[in-house]
Amino acid sequence: MCKPLERPSGRKKKAAATAEHGFSPTLVRASADYEAPSVLAWAFVTLCTASFYLGPLILASPLLVYLIHPSAAGAAFATAVFLACHPVRPNRKFCKWCQLFYRVFDFHHNFTPRVNDVARRGNRLSIVAMHPHSIIPLHGFIWSAICDQLLPDMYGFGCTTDQALNLPVLRHLLQYMDVRSTSKRVIMSGMQSDNKNLFILPGGVAEIFLSHRRARAGPNVQTIKARRYGLVKLA
Repeated sequence: MCKPLERPSGRKKKAAATAEHGFSPTLVRASADYEAPSVLAWAFVTLCTASFYLGPLILASPLLVYLIHPSAAGAAFATAVFLACHPVRPNRKFCKWCQLFYRVFDFHHNFTPRVNDVARRGNRLSIVAMHPHSIIPLHGFIWSAICDQLLPDMYGFGCTTDQALNLPVLRHLLQYMDVRSTSKRVIMSGMQSDNKNLFILPGGVAEIFLSHRRARAGPNVQTIKARRYGLVKLA
């Protein structure tokens, strides 16, 4: 439950997560704009998950092929270089495909149909948060789906490590969602020159390996020892 924040001066700041701002007081289960069989949803989710492993495998394929069939190693190398280097443009249709995640995951949100209109008319800074990701950031695909579906005018660009943008298959999926480098130059250019919103999935790996459960505090309490600052610490 959101409570008004009281400033030192005594004035109260109105909570932002209210119906007035396009948010539901209760959680709503995400529903796709189209019908799709479960087998298709599972195949798509499996592809997105496997993309984190297919990239390194494709880059290592020339060496593996050379050990088995030396004459085909050149073709494997050319294919790996092409998949790792050729330009990929954002494709918003891919975001709609990501709604297939709704069939696999029990995903809920607190957006209402009018949240996009409220956000478009509003002239204020906002932070929209969702459940943090784990080692494989599948929530990034879910976020692109729900943002494209309910906040189409607010859809911006994402940022990730440069290594992920050099891996075949994975880089294709990420850049379809308009995910870019995390360098300061790229972020500032996207937010200032392109005038786009930024979405990030802070943390993940460190939060998994540097956290432990506090049995005394309760079965659902997790303590995170990772050193995070600013917006990342807030997330």
